[in-house]
Amino acid sequence: MKKITGILVLVFSTIVLLMAMNQSFINRIKQDRYFDHLNTDDTPRSLYQRVFVRSDRWAYGDLYGLCYLPQYRFKLEPFKKYNSINRGNPQNRILYIIGDSFLADKTLTSAFDGFDNVVFLDRRFPFGPILVDSTKQNFLIMEFAERNLNGYDINKTDEIRWTENDIKTIGSRSVLRGSGALLTPRSPNRATRTSLINRLGKIIFNKDLSRNLELLLFDDKLFTPIKELKALLNYNLFGRVTKEVAVSTDKKRLLLNITVDTSDIHSAFRYKSIQQIDTITANLKVAKNYYEAIGFKKVFLSIIPNPVSIYDENRMPYNHLLERVEHETNMPIISIYKTYKLDRHNLYFLSDAHWNPLGFDIWVAQVNKTLKSATKKFTNSVNQ
Repeated sequence: MKKITGILVLVFSTIVLLMAMNQSFINRIKQDRYFDHLNTDDTPRSLYQRVFVRSDRWAYGDLYGLCYLPQYRFKLEPFKKYNSINRGNPQNRILYIIGDSFLADKTLTSAFDGFDNVVFLDRRFPFGPILVDSTKQNFLIMEFAERNLNGYDINKTDEIRWTENDIKTIGSRSVLRGSGALLTPRSPNRATRTSLINRLGKIIFNKDLSRNLELLLFDDKLFTPIKELKALLNYNLFGRVTKEVAVSTDKKRLLLNITVDTSDIHSAFRYKSIQQIDTITANLKVAKNYYEAIGFKKVFLSIIPNPVSIYDENRMPYNHLLERVEHETNMPIISIYKTYKLDRHNLYFLSDAHWNPLGFDIWVAQVNKTLKSATKKFTNSVNQ
């Protein structure tokens, strides 16, 4: 009996280890587990879903899912879907948005009036090269969470870009009408294929192995009460929370700790010199010039305030990064900072690092207001 038990334990451990080493499988589990709370489909669940899709880590906010403090266990409100007033009435305009987690997984296609389509590109992941349709007017919004302005440099991102020669070639073509004659970007620093040995090495020596094992074994609703009890004891007895999370001064909300901790470059309370602000605006200008060179008619900048910048700015001396960049840059701005500061409603989830549906709606309204004015001026200038 002991031998059989030992063999079963060995087999189980081996299976779990192999699953943890398979990053593709882990990524699928993450996607399904963390976004399962958005699934409203009542169809019977498969064996895979019943075994692996049982996490509430993100159902109550990403910050709750990091610290499991039960007093911040709030169900997230769903974001609404928009209906564009231009449906069936082509505008001959396309809106591109290069953004981050604030806009990821949002329904953007019909949110903005005056555009036939909205293309969202997530800056956190590799993409590109962007090839705009020269038969249409193409506009771009560069969206940043305030914290993500720190250290931004288009040359250090994972965006694959056209070379100067490629841009000249694109510009010499009157139209690229889907003929299939697309240029291949030359990016000598990026390997297009990974050798079999390297791929096996990444599987065997997976740097995220420990985290993957925790995901498989303990990231389950079954363990949530235990995690909450442990988190509550640590907080009440020792004032400790997980290093990724901070509690607001008024104790009403959770905050992303990197936006609080002054030892981190992303902190809203870390001093920013004039030279540092100039560097940020210079890097934004480099990006703007590149996007205009590949065919965008106008490039806008939109900075989303850190929650701490709105609700806990007096915690320490605030560096006013957002306002200073907006003031110094020569890019057209889609600004919501003052609107957020004056609004008496809560515009961010209390247990998540991102805005709630009301905060998002205010941003969408401001984008529509700014773009309507800009596209009208652009159309008038073209017609004159």
